[in-house]
Amino acid sequence: MTPNPSDNQAALPTAVRRIVLAMVAFAAASAYLTRYCISAANTTIQKDLGFNNAQIGQLMSAFALGYLLCQIPGGWLGNRFGTRIAFALLSIFWSLCNMGSAVGSALYVLWASRFSLGVFQAGLVPISAKIVSDWTPIRIRGFSSALIAASMSVGGAFAMWLTGRLLDQGYGWRIIFAAYSTVGIGWSIGFYWYFRTFPKNHQGVNEAELRLIDDGKQSENVAIAGTGSGAARSEDEAQAPQRHNPSTVIASTTDNKASSKSSETLLMNMLTSVAMWGICVQAFFSAAGYVFFVTWFFAFLEYAYGINKAQAGMLNSLPLIAVVVGSLLGGVIVDGLLKATGSRWLSRTGTAIVALTLCGFLTMASAWTSSATQLSVVIAFGALFSGIGIPAMWAATIDIGGRHTAVVMGVMNMAGCLAAVILPTLLGRWFNQIRDTGGDWNLVIYLHAAFYFVAAMSWLAVNPNREV
Repeated sequence: MTPNPSDNQAALPTAVRRIVLAMVAFAAASAYLTRYCISAANTTIQKDLGFNNAQIGQLMSAFALGYLLCQIPGGWLGNRFGTRIAFALLSIFWSLCNMGSAVGSALYVLWASRFSLGVFQAGLVPISAKIVSDWTPIRIRGFSSALIAASMSVGGAFAMWLTGRLLDQGYGWRIIFAAYSTVGIGWSIGFYWYFRTFPKNHQGVNEAELRLIDDGKQSENVAIAGTGSGAARSEDEAQAPQRHNPSTVIASTTDNKASSKSSETLLMNMLTSVAMWGICVQAFFSAAGYVFFVTWFFAFLEYAYGINKAQAGMLNSLPLIAVVVGSLLGGVIVDGLLKATGSRWLSRTGTAIVALTLCGFLTMASAWTSSATQLSVVIAFGALFSGIGIPAMWAATIDIGGRHTAVVMGVMNMAGCLAAVILPTLLGRWFNQIRDTGGDWNLVIYLHAAFYFVAAMSWLAVNPNREV
């Protein structure tokens, strides 16, 4: 009997999961475009509005504060309303907030717009992690996480380079901010039209792709996002009319009590988990290292070396691009080690310890260079190793989170956000002091290196084999 070619074609998995991953990666890039354009426009805004370094530091911290406070609510939104609705709405709102930054002049107005931007971007990481969990097989979580993390740095690097170039060519920072805001609005429309919260609800996903996505997953994890909330059903499935009868009321009350008990158990498990504490401490110090690149490194290059904005933007983009390369390489390493050894500890924890330690040494060595270009190149090599540690962090957090991935990822990201709240204001004040007293700019680099050493040590507490 001659086989039917259409049968073979039907057996091949469709590629919707790849399009979904690309859309999430683009969202991450566009978010960072609006998030860090203020860093490149730092000294320009100071000159235009009469602010000083400490005040600009307050604006940078305002974003991080909103981002910190709404990490868990951001993850909850993805669970409650489904990632399709939540992600699209958040992208629209954060774009409008950045538009508000483009028209503000008073410090309190800009502070409120940056704080609100942080509030709405807080759902980016937990919702992205939820989509990775729902839409990708376990065996490629490292690469999937790496792609999203790399896209964030692509957005940050592009924001630094393009903003510096546009400012140097005479474009105003307000029009630049407004232009960046339109990207997220356009993305949200396309995302809502194409995406579905679960693969099984997408008409373009065939049975072969569903089996591929579910490969290696526990059966109870397939529909976890809707547990206790009806999130997926409310968005992607037709809702049947429900009759109000005693049995329905009793069942609903029982479900609510079970959900409340489950939340209390999760909170206690997170508070008593050594691995959870370890992943949060490393997140704080790893984020502190990255925050420097996306807040004050642009101004550091201007102040310490007296270079122009175009040069500062180009050199500022080098470590961010290195993080991209490192993240992609780290995804391959994380997945490759897991496949070769079967050990999640070696794949996640071992990779992060080695990568962050090397990053610390290279960052420290960058202070011994003699020019802005040399410093940026050496520190970029260090940033490459910090990027290698990012997929390990994502994969370990997903492993530890299990069926509570969105919430656990939100808590971990909150720890990183805390560094972003504290550091910009402190650095702004320190920069004022160094400029006023003629202090040593290398001290900033030494502090930066110390962040990575502490982050590497914190990974010793992380066991990715134990769920909370």
